[in-house]
Amino acid sequence: MKVLLFGGSGMIGRELVSALSAHAVAAPPHARTDIADAVAIREAVAEEKPDIIINAAAIIDVNMLERDPELGRRINIDGATHVARAAAGAGIAHLLVSSSYVFGDSSEPYAEDAPAHPANVYGKTKAEAERVVLSCGGSIARSSWIYSPYRETFVDEVARALLQGKPFEASAQRGNPTSGSDFASAIVKNFIDSAPKSGVYHIVNEGSASRYELAREIARILGVPENLVVAKNFPSSAARPSVLLKNKKLPPLPRWEDSLRKYLTRNR
Repeated sequence: MKVLLFGGSGMIGRELVSALSAHAVAAPPHARTDIADAVAIREAVAEEKPDIIINAAAIIDVNMLERDPELGRRINIDGATHVARAAAGAGIAHLLVSSSYVFGDSSEPYAEDAPAHPANVYGKTKAEAERVVLSCGGSIARSSWIYSPYRETFVDEVARALLQGKPFEASAQRGNPTSGSDFASAIVKNFIDSAPKSGVYHIVNEGSASRYELAREIARILGVPENLVVAKNFPSSAARPSVLLKNKKLPPLPRWEDSLRKYLTRNR
């Protein structure tokens, strides 16, 4: 199968390229195909003639988008709209990579059919992009707290500090720690190697944790004193709510603790 991938140079994009090694992948760089350029997107679709299109291109910096919401609209909404309309116009299956931040703060996990109600600009842009993609017959794959060797994330920041013997302050914010490799493999298994599915899907490792609990688990895996991890109540911010996702549709991924151990064993 031939896959046209937008956002192939990003963290999730690079995980997808790796997971798609058995398939033909076209991942045009931003310099050649700007996702905010509708004409360039249509030309890429016409030239590559893919069997499926995956859009993993997005601005994910939550703080940046609070300062510059127009940037989020141009890339996350307008870009997703261009890709969705080009895919629909060519009759090609289309998948958008989305985020748990389409939801607001909650102690209970959200299922796939829960109505979106974002609490930050990033979440608002992804929720609007989802609406457009679904109206064009595309599919949505949401995830949460993805970590990967292709970009430093919270997991790597914690591991580096603890291995240097430094204390690390972590909050009570909750999410679903998810392996980028597990996420990408699930995309390939459920949308590429089998018939593409329509609708909304949650792809997260099983279970949930606070940032404090996640950091303590990292300490245990690395064999360093857990008391290096210190609980701290950071000033509350609507920009980073606690959001949990529930996967009710796809085969479950491994427990987050197991995938985290595998990641740290390979990358530390």
